[in-house]
Amino acid sequence: MKNLKYLFISLLAVLFIACEDDFEKPSITEPVQGTAPVLEELSAEIDVALAKKNENETVVDLSWSAATYADPIGVRYYVQVDAAGNGFANALEFDRVSATTKSIKVGELNTLIADRYAPAVPVELDLRIKASSNEDLDDLYSGSVTITVTPYLDVAVPTELYIYGSATASAEVTDGLAAYGADDVFTKYLKLTKDGVFQFSDVKESSGFDYNVGKFATLSDNIVAAGDEAGNFKFTGETGWYVVTADFVNSNLTIEAYDSYVSDYPNIYLVGDYNAVDPAWSPGTAPEMTRKSEGVYSIEVPLKDGAAFKFINQQNWDGLDWADADSEGNSGILAPKGKNNDIKFDGADAEYTITLDLNKGIYTIEAVPVFPTAMYMIGSFVGWSWDNAVEMIPVHSNPHLFWKIVWFDAGSELKFNSAKAWDGGEFGKTGDNGDAEGVWSRGGDNIPIATEGYKMVVVNLLTNTIQITDPAVYGMGTAFGDWTTGVFTFSPDPADAKILVSPAAVADDNARMYVTATTLTNADGNVVDWWQAEFNVYPGGIEYRGTGNDQAAAPILTGQQVKLNFSTETGVFE
Repeated sequence: MKNLKYLFISLLAVLFIACEDDFEKPSITEPVQGTAPVLEELSAEIDVALAKKNENETVVDLSWSAATYADPIGVRYYVQVDAAGNGFANALEFDRVSATTKSIKVGELNTLIADRYAPAVPVELDLRIKASSNEDLDDLYSGSVTITVTPYLDVAVPTELYIYGSATASAEVTDGLAAYGADDVFTKYLKLTKDGVFQFSDVKESSGFDYNVGKFATLSDNIVAAGDEAGNFKFTGETGWYVVTADFVNSNLTIEAYDSYVSDYPNIYLVGDYNAVDPAWSPGTAPEMTRKSEGVYSIEVPLKDGAAFKFINQQNWDGLDWADADSEGNSGILAPKGKNNDIKFDGADAEYTITLDLNKGIYTIEAVPVFPTAMYMIGSFVGWSWDNAVEMIPVHSNPHLFWKIVWFDAGSELKFNSAKAWDGGEFGKTGDNGDAEGVWSRGGDNIPIATEGYKMVVVNLLTNTIQITDPAVYGMGTAFGDWTTGVFTFSPDPADAKILVSPAAVADDNARMYVTATTLTNADGNVVDWWQAEFNVYPGGIEYRGTGNDQAAAPILTGQQVKLNFSTETGVFE
C-alpha cells in the first residue's frame, strides 16, 4: 500500500508539469497594419493667387478612400502640406477630420503656410493624406497631389484709405488724402516730396488702423522704411506728381511718376457743360481759374443741375486734363487724362467755388456763402436800443467781414445782428475769455469791454469770430513816405485820447488811410489788402470805402497831420 501511495504522488507530479506547459503564452506576431488611403487625382491643374477678400472660398476639394485597419475604430485623417519635392520631411498639417473629404479654404491655407512662405511669391505645394488609428498601429499615407498658390500678407483690407505724412501736402492723419479704391486696389495721384515720409490709415483719425511698414509684401524701389517709431515709409524719388498704388490683392505698394504731369501749371481752365452762361464743352472759351498758390486753383461759377466739367491746362483738347477718379463723378478724388470721368454735380443754379488742388490730388465744390449786406452793433453803450445801433463797415471784396472803431466805457457790453431787431438773429460770444488777441468765438452771450477807450471791432462771418482789439490805423502813400504797409501808425493825442494822430506828411500828395486786424482776413485766411479796409477824411467827416470804388482824392500838405475822432466820425488835416 505504501508503494502505491508513492506511485500516485509521482503520477500527479508528472500531470501537473504537463498541464503547466499547456498554459504557457503563445508567441505574438506583428499586427496587420491595414491599407493606406488613396487620394483622388485633381480634375484640373490648380494655380491660384490667394487673396484676403476670398478667404472663405475653396482652393481645392480633396477626396480619398478610407484607410482599412484590423481595428477600424477611431481612424482619423490629416491633410499634410509641404514644399513640392521635399518628401514631406517638414510637413504642415491641418486639423484632423473623420470624413474622407476636405475642402481647403483660402484663409485656412494661407494661415497654415504664412510663416513659412513669403507673401506674393508663388509656391508649389504637395498635399497628401495621413491616416492614424490606435497607438499600436503605424500611420498610413496616401500618394500626393501638387498645387501652386501665391500666399498673401494677412492684413485687413480697408474700405477707405487715406495717405498722409511729410511726403504729401497733408502731414496729419486728420487731414489725410483719400485714395480711390476699386476691387481692393487703391490709387492716388498727388505731389510727393523727396525724402518725405508717409503712411496710410483707414480713417482720418489717430485711432485708425495704420498701414505702414510691414503691411505690404513688396515695395517699389523708391520706397524704403523710414526707420522711425511710427513705422513710416520714406519716399526716395524726386519731388513731382506721382501715382501711388496700394494693391491689397497682391500686397504691393508702388509709386510711379505719371507721364509728363507735374504739380503746378501757370494756367488752368474749367471746361464742361455746367451753366447757361459759359459755352458747353468749348475749351477755346473756357474760363481761366485763379492760381491761389503753387498747384492750387479756384473759380467761382454758377452750377446747374446735371453740371459736368473737367480741368484743362490749355484752351484745347491736345494737352492734359483732370477730372474725377470715380465713374459716379463726385468723389472729390482727382485722376488724370485717360483715367478720369467727368465731374458731375447738381447745383440748382447757385454760385459755387470750385477748387483744384494738384498737390493733394483733390477738388472741392463749395456753395458760396450768402452773407448779409449790413451788420449792426448794439449794447449798453447805446442803451440797448436798435434805434441807436451802430452800423459797421463792410470790407471790399470780402462780404463776410465788417469792422468799426468805437469808443467804449469800461464795463460796456455788446451784441450784433444783421437787422435792427431782436429777431433771433442776434449774436455775441461763447466762452468766458477771448484769446490773447481779443478774439471770441461766436455765441449767444454779451461781449464785455473791460476798459475805457477806443476798440476796433471785427466780425468775421467765415470764421464765426468777433475780435475786440486796440485800433491799428495807418497812413499810406507818398504823402507819408511810401507804399509800405504797417509803417505810418496813428497814435493817441496826449491831450485827448479820442483823437488819433498820423505822422506828419512828408510830401504834398493825397492822403490815404486804412485799418487792419488779425481777423480781418479773406477767404484764404490772409489779411485783406490795405485798400479793402480804406477810409479818408473830407470836409463832411470820415468816409469809408466799404464796397465802393476808389475814393476821391484828399490832398494833404507837407508837415500836416491827420487827426481822427471816430467818436464823432470827423477828421482834419492840420
